Amino acid sequence: MVKVLLFGQLAEICGQRLLMLDLPDTQSVSARLSAAFPGFEKQVFAIAVNQQLVSENTALSAGDELALMPPYSGG
Repeated sequence: MVKVLLFGQLAEICGQRLLMLDLPDTQSVSARLSAAFPGFEKQVFAIAVNQQLVSENTALSAGDELALMPPYSGG
């Protein structure tokens, strides 16, 4: 099971800020959320696993915390 934290527009699309997902090895989080929530597939977001920014191809393990964050800027 993977804990998924959603922020900003992503949380609005999904209607919640926290999801617990049990993912098969062949399905990505993005594919799962795109299938479940219309409009998710059009979103751009940064990905953090266990509070470290990562690429979208990073493998997940049971118990990981995944945060999906819309683009941000600032100084």
